[in-house]
Amino acid sequence: MNFFLVFLHIRTDNVDMKHMCRFTLALLLVVATNLPAQTSNRWDLFQTLDWEGRLAFLGNQDPNSLDEAFLRQALDLTDSSRIESGPDNEVAVKKALAVQLIRKLADRPVPASASAIARIPVQYKDPVLRGESWLALAKLGDKTAVPTLIRNLNSLNDSGQRGRGEEIQATYILQALGILKAPEAFHAVVSAALGWYTPASQVRPLAKKTLPLLVADYEATLLDLLNREDDLTLREGLFQVVVDQGDAAFTAQAAASILGTLVRLQARDKADQDRTERLILSTLLEAQKAPSPPATLVAPLKVLLIRNNNFQEMVQSVQLLGKINDPAALNLLSVTLGRYNAQQKAGTNQPADLALVQKLFLALAATGKKEARTPLDEARFSDYTPALAREAAEALAKLPVE
Repeated sequence: MNFFLVFLHIRTDNVDMKHMCRFTLALLLVVATNLPAQTSNRWDLFQTLDWEGRLAFLGNQDPNSLDEAFLRQALDLTDSSRIESGPDNEVAVKKALAVQLIRKLADRPVPASASAIARIPVQYKDPVLRGESWLALAKLGDKTAVPTLIRNLNSLNDSGQRGRGEEIQATYILQALGILKAPEAFHAVVSAALGWYTPASQVRPLAKKTLPLLVADYEATLLDLLNREDDLTLREGLFQVVVDQGDAAFTAQAAASILGTLVRLQARDKADQDRTERLILSTLLEAQKAPSPPATLVAPLKVLLIRNNNFQEMVQSVQLLGKINDPAALNLLSVTLGRYNAQQKAGTNQPADLALVQKLFLALAATGKKEARTPLDEARFSDYTPALAREAAEALAKLPVE
């Protein structure tokens, strides 16, 4: 160190002072690197450096040479200077220093560091600084951060300021929630998956990938949300997410979950009514793509057929029932055709009713069950037109006798 002290007092007219300062800083870093990690020299030196020097010092250290106490002291020192205050260049360096310190603290399994990091996103607005803090808290396993993360994600999902900064924060929050496996965040992450975020940000795909990480049974949680969610727009968007996954069997289960409550929903206005009808038709069509639609669909389909206020819904319901391999589905088809047979004998069927009767013939034939013969036999003698009676006979011919 004696040579170093002598060097600091050298003055020559031929050496530029700026270059002298840079050389001095470099020499300081070399000397500091060789100091024992357990002495106070490293910390004393760190405090004497300017912000650029501190950032350079941190970058020149062996990652294992800086213990948690040093890193926390350094973060406290940086925070106490008000990171976002000062000239632009100084602020940029302080942010970069804080981010490096936060990352290094996150790499050490010391949960006590969480309290030092948690105050950063509360005090500052920079999206990367806040995001790195949230991610660090997750890596440290700080589950107390979950409510704050959810609240911030919900705020971003509904934000009127929809810029790059908001997308950066949402990306960090989604990563943090995935690491923490926070089931209570499921709804907020679903909203992010359907949110305003631009394709370039990749927020929505990240949200979709995060959802299965949050809960033990992803499919059951998804079905429950589809069944009870009040927001029809979210329901519709989430169902489309399921459809896009390409699993026809699970899509049919999702359709049953939606229809279970949707068929009894009282629309508040015309927009709600239109959205409800659109979603019902969508679920009916998608459910028919499953190799074996679930029997849980029968109950809501019965409501649609009894309600009898939307012809397309009724047609799709009948077609879907013909594909459900369950006695309840066959029974509903038989009872429904029996009702129209009785109406035909009384002369009260309307043209739309007769069009539905034709669909009922086809659906009963599609069941392949001999029990479907009874209402079809009855139809042949229910005063239908010769053409319809002939179609009833053709449907009968497709069914087993025994």
